[in-house]
Amino acid sequence: MTSTAAAVGEALAALGLPNLSVVADPGDVAELEQTPGCRIGFAAALRLALEAFLDDGRGSPGQGHDSALDMVRAAPDAYGLDPAPTDAAISEVLRRLLADDPHACIVLLSAATIQEPFYRFLPEYGEDIATHWVFRIVAPTGWPSLQWAIVDPRGETAAYSYGFE
Repeated sequence: MTSTAAAVGEALAALGLPNLSVVADPGDVAELEQTPGCRIGFAAALRLALEAFLDDGRGSPGQGHDSALDMVRAAPDAYGLDPAPTDAAISEVLRRLLADDPHACIVLLSAATIQEPFYRFLPEYGEDIATHWVFRIVAPTGWPSLQWAIVDPRGETAAYSYGFE
């Protein structure tokens, strides 16, 4: 059986982000993984969260907050892109933002991590950190907005990511 750390490393490497810092409280991870009905473990949730940030244009379902793709598409010149960038070009910019920022990280929001003032911002639409994998994506050098990625541990709802400025 693969350890959680090895599985996280594999997930990050598969996304081209082998050096991205991951912040999570092991006790809170274990608690959510042991919740009845949990079919998606931490490493898989982490990968789904990052994929939603990098590649998914849906944003917050029914709430109107933009995905990271939409936010870059609205100001492509700020990211060194042509006026009508492809989704692939935007995804690559987002990947580079995370890969090139030495302070970038993905944080599992939990009872423990939100005690840290920098990580305390809960998702705009109230997704419950006790019943969902709720991640904050932080890239202070190049991503000015708050950004979350939400993964349903039961696998009933597709992962999504949205930002708020």
